[in-house]
Amino acid sequence: MRLPLIVLLVAIGLAGCGRSRSSAPETPPASPLARAAWDEWRAWNGPVIDGWPDTRPADMRATPERMARLEAYWSILPGGWRIAQRHQDTRNGLIALQDRLNAEHAGEEGDGAAPMVVVAGLDDMAMYNYPAWSAAFISYVARSAGVPEWELPSSSRHASYIDAVIARYYASPETSAYVPQAPEEIAPRVGDLVCADRAWVRLNHWTERISERGRGRPMHCDVVVRTAPGRVEAIGGNVQAMVARRIFPADAQGRLLPAPFDRPGFIVVLAARENHWTPAPVPSAR
Repeated sequence: MRLPLIVLLVAIGLAGCGRSRSSAPETPPASPLARAAWDEWRAWNGPVIDGWPDTRPADMRATPERMARLEAYWSILPGGWRIAQRHQDTRNGLIALQDRLNAEHAGEEGDGAAPMVVVAGLDDMAMYNYPAWSAAFISYVARSAGVPEWELPSSSRHASYIDAVIARYYASPETSAYVPQAPEEIAPRVGDLVCADRAWVRLNHWTERISERGRGRPMHCDVVVRTAPGRVEAIGGNVQAMVARRIFPADAQGRLLPAPFDRPGFIVVLAARENHWTPAPVPSAR
């Protein structure tokens, strides 16, 4: 029996990931933002990751349902529809390539030959990692939860909405929806955002970001959905090209422990005050 010919396409993915999904009973969090992130995570079949492993998740399939959700995340941003369309064009191009190669194979083997060519990148979510969509994911769940734009603005870059949160806090420290805190000073709670600095030269403290406001800096934020002694669980997007729930180690007081030296370190916790916004409808993923 002949084996399929596999056409390999190289895709660039984020470092991360681990096991499939938890078998323990799951209770959605009460916080609107955490619940919105939880619902998206469940829609991606609930991958769970311990810490910062290097292995990819077992299920990286670019299913139509996942592609539709990715399109929805981008579509929440001004001009994001162009990126969603680019991904769709990429997918259509891969399908066309696979069909053409199989047609050529059928011609060589004679009529009735079974399809033998599989384009590997077609069903790999890592093919759609660029541009990075983790900030678009946060924007989508924020709008789903009814978080106002002026409290957590939609952006394709984490640094942009972190800047806005910091500015809002300094402008109105008593009423801002989020309070920036150093990870070593606070135990994250459900509904908070935990943010890491991915730059080569990292910030020593989140207040250093004030002097470089508006400048680019690669960062990543996840939404805290559960805490327990010695652990903080948070959900983020574009973690190994997936929406994943990550389990980070914490100390006895619940504060995040430092990341390994070669991994992005936490720089700020955006601590949510009592939720005072009303959920509003956003474009849904088809």
